[in-house]
Amino acid sequence: MEESTIAALPDAPVNLRELEEALEVEGAHEIAAGFLDDIASIPDRLTNSLRSSDKDGVRSAAHLLRGCCLIIFARKTAELASNMEKLSIAGNFDECDQLLPDLLDSLNETIDCLENYLDES
Repeated sequence: MEESTIAALPDAPVNLRELEEALEVEGAHEIAAGFLDDIASIPDRLTNSLRSSDKDGVRSAAHLLRGCCLIIFARKTAELASNMEKLSIAGNFDECDQLLPDLLDSLNETIDCLENYLDES
């Protein structure tokens, strides 16, 4: 069993140490790569669903993103996705529009963190 050598960084978008402790290093790499594949279409899905006021589309994309983020310990992005999901269920598209840039910025930070993690492995 390979142990994590990653320091705990409280401000990192993904808690890589916790991810490696939960899944071991090889499993963490597999989940990180899978996350990047699974969420590739989500930014466009969210944006397009918001443009067309598609309540179910926004909710579905935000729900998927939240679940994916929880699996990799990307708590900030998961929380923002959860907020987007709740707002969409209530039909608050103006608030969803306001939240979208923060959510996408957080998601991009998460993606960058995972890509760097995989590149350094």
